[in-house]
Amino acid sequence: MNKSVFFPLTFVTYLVIITVNLTLIITIIQEKGLHEPMYVFICNLSINSLFGTAGFYPMFLNVLLSDIHVISYAACFTQAFVIYSSVVAIAMALTLRLPLCGSNIAKVFCDNSSILNHSSLFDTLYGWYGNASVPLPTRNAMAVQFLIIPPVFNPIIYGLNIKKIRTFKALFK
Repeated sequence: MNKSVFFPLTFVTYLVIITVNLTLIITIIQEKGLHEPMYVFICNLSINSLFGTAGFYPMFLNVLLSDIHVISYAACFTQAFVIYSSVVAIAMALTLRLPLCGSNIAKVFCDNSSILNHSSLFDTLYGWYGNASVPLPTRNAMAVQFLIIPPVFNPIIYGLNIKKIRTFKALFK
C-alpha cells in the first residue's frame, strides 16, 4: 500500500477518534446526572486519549504527505512528552496487575520499567517489539497500536455501552 491509501485511512481513523471521544466528553459534561466518579474517570480517559493522539496523528499525517521522513529533535521530544504523559497513568494502573517473576526489585524506588523487567509480560513484549526477525514496518505498526485501538474503542466500550450514558440524547436534540 502507498501514501494515497495510508493517508485517507489514517485521517479517517483520527477523525473517528476525535468524534467518539468528544461525543462522550460533551455528553458527560452536559448531563448533571453523569457527574459521578465513574463517569468523570471515563471523561478523563477520553480527554487523555485526545491528548495522546494529538501528539501523534498530526505529525504522522504530515509524514505520510511528505517525501522526507525526518523529525527535528524539538518535535521529537515534544511528541515523546505528549505521548508518554498521556499513557503513563494508564500504564501505572495496568502494571499494578502484573505478576512479577521475582519478589524483589533492586532499586530504592519503583518505576514502570522495573516492574516490566520483572514481569512475564516483559518477555512477551520483547518478543513482539524486540525481535529483529519481525520486519520494521510490522514492529512500527505494533508499537503504535496503543495510539489507535484504545482511543477508538475505549469510548465505545467504557462509555457508549453504559446504559446511563446511552439514554442521554442531549447532543442530538
